[in-house]
Amino acid sequence: MRRRMSRGRGRPRGKHYSPAEFRLLQYLALVSMKYGIDSPNFFESFVEAWKRQESKCGSLSIECRKQTRDNATFLLTDNRKVVAQFSVPIHILEEINPLKEFTHRLSVFSSRDEIRSLSDLKYLRPVNA
Repeated sequence: MRRRMSRGRGRPRGKHYSPAEFRLLQYLALVSMKYGIDSPNFFESFVEAWKRQESKCGSLSIECRKQTRDNATFLLTDNRKVVAQFSVPIHILEEINPLKEFTHRLSVFSSRDEIRSLSDLKYLRPVNA
């Protein structure tokens, strides 16, 4: 029996994220690489902030500013300087390290200096809070 291949139409088989969720996870992976933080530790800091309102990971402070039934809004700061603010769907926070696959995809960058020069770290839309 032949395995059916996706032809680009419809929802792909297996575990896939919406385009917005994909961009969010890609953004989180880039931030973790930029600040030299291991992606499992970085993601666990978000889960901890979700449960306890605040957490710290390396030089970054993560604050859960708002929780709704479907999303949690986080503020990332580096020594009181705002890095980013965005919403994360609750179902992503309940997963086990979804950043793993994204850090492997982004490992084409060989050093943190190359990641610091990226301008696309700010392509997410601001949160309407």
